[in-house]
Amino acid sequence: MPFPDIRKDNRFKDQLSAGQDVLGAFIMVGGPEVVEICGAVGLDFVILDTEHTSTGWEKLSSMCLSALYSGVFPLVRLGSTSRDLVTRALDIGARGVMFAQVQTADQALEAARACRYPPLGTRGAVSGRNVGWGITIGLADYIEDANRGVVCVIQIETRESVSNVESIAAVPGVDCLFIGLSDLSVDLGVPGQVRHPDVEAALDNVIAAAKAKGIPVGIPLADTSLAADYRRRGVSFFATTDRGALASGMTAYVKGFTS
Repeated sequence: MPFPDIRKDNRFKDQLSAGQDVLGAFIMVGGPEVVEICGAVGLDFVILDTEHTSTGWEKLSSMCLSALYSGVFPLVRLGSTSRDLVTRALDIGARGVMFAQVQTADQALEAARACRYPPLGTRGAVSGRNVGWGITIGLADYIEDANRGVVCVIQIETRESVSNVESIAAVPGVDCLFIGLSDLSVDLGVPGQVRHPDVEAALDNVIAAAKAKGIPVGIPLADTSLAADYRRRGVSFFATTDRGALASGMTAYVKGFTS
C-alpha cells in the first residue's frame, strides 16, 4: 500500500469542515499495529494520546507511520500549546493536533498558530519526514499545503473554557471544538455523570458557539446508542478509545463462556 501524499490528501479535513460524521479512536494502550487495525476497519482518524499515557516520541513516530500507511488521519493530543511540542508532533507525521485543557482565546490562538508555518503561525521548519527528508519535496512547496491541511482541535472541558467558548470559537485557525465530557463533569461537580443536566447544558452552549462560527463539534463516545441524539444536536466528530474497545471486547468474550 503506497503512502498518501500528505501535502494534498485533505479528505478528512474536507469531511470535518463540511460537518460530515467522522469516527475515530484515542490510542491509549495500543501501538502501531492497533493504529493499522483502526485504518483497516474504516475509522477516519486516530488520536495518539500523550496527555493520559506514557507514550514517548519514538512510539508516536511509529504510530504516525502506521496511520499514514493505513489511510487513517493521525492527530496527536498534547497537554500543552508549546510550539516546540507541536512542531515535533507534526514533523513526525501527525496531520493535526488536539490541545487539552484550553481555557482562553489567547491559549487557543497560541495553539492554532503553533500548528502553522509563518506568516500564519510559529511552526518550526525542517526538511524532515513530511517533505521527504528534503529529497522528494521542497520545503517551499510544502509549507502552503501544510498550512491549508493541518487540523487544530481545541478541547473544551472546564467551566472556564465553556464561559469563554464564544471567543475561543472565533479564533482563526481553530478547526474543531472537542468537549471533554469526563473532565467537564468533574469540574462541574458531577464526576462521571456525562448526561447530567449541567453537563448537557454546557455541551449545548459549546455547540451553539461552534455553530455560530461554522466549526464542527466533537465528543468522546463509546455508547453508539447515544449517537443519534448527539448528531441531532450538532455533534459530528466522535471518538472512542482503544482501551475501552479492548475492555468491552474481552468482557464480552468472557461472558460468552460464563453466562
